Amino acid sequence: MSYITISIYLFLAIAQTLHLYGKLTFPKTLLIIIGLCGVSLHGLMLYYWIDTPLGQNLSLSNIFSLVLWGMAILTLLTSLKKPIENLTVFILPMAAFSILITLTYPGNDIFQTRLHPGSLIHILISIVAFSTLGMAALQATLLHMQNRLLRNKRPTSIVRILPPLQTMESLLFQIIGLGFILLSASLGTAFLFLDDLFTVSRLQKIILSFLAWGLFATLIYGHYHSGWRGPTAVRWTLFGVGMLILSYFGSKLIFLNHWN
Repeated sequence: MSYITISIYLFLAIAQTLHLYGKLTFPKTLLIIIGLCGVSLHGLMLYYWIDTPLGQNLSLSNIFSLVLWGMAILTLLTSLKKPIENLTVFILPMAAFSILITLTYPGNDIFQTRLHPGSLIHILISIVAFSTLGMAALQATLLHMQNRLLRNKRPTSIVRILPPLQTMESLLFQIIGLGFILLSASLGTAFLFLDDLFTVSRLQKIILSFLAWGLFATLIYGHYHSGWRGPTAVRWTLFGVGMLILSYFGSKLIFLNHWN
């Protein structure tokens, strides 16, 4: 099942690339349908990898694959309404790579969510929030590349792959807005369901998470009240996501080792 899913992801990325270059006719509807089949298989694998008889295996490789799975789903579903299907050229190979990482380094961090159902809510919201803001980081990186190439009047194949600049920027702030709401919910559920939240072992994670929250709050305010966009938006987005990466993956996710 793993290699079938990887093959689906890579096939779609190659087919969409050929479609962009006019070498293959590949309808958007077909891309989304096959893509949803791929993420369904990926989700089934993650279920078996994570939900073990001993508890939930929340190893870093499993979480990494789970985040990329979430990004793939968000991209495909958003493609139903927005012209961002070309982003699958970047995201689907990353999702395929995450499966290979998990197969090679499965890890073993068992977490008993059945004994602490409230913590499960926090875990799920945190993963969805990270997936959403991870997609925002990718969007910001591509927006920066696209803007730089257009300003230097050096249109390349990447400009052809990406949606129009205005669409990319509008979508970036929509993703950031959704991610900010989810991050707020993640921090809120941490206070509700996690005990000893301010112990020394987790203080760094809490500080970085709140700094990231503050950065995204400032960016959203600056965008809608002062017109922040372009390089400023890209820098703040990448700084915020960078802090979340340090918080979530620096040693453990904020919830790991707490209930073991």
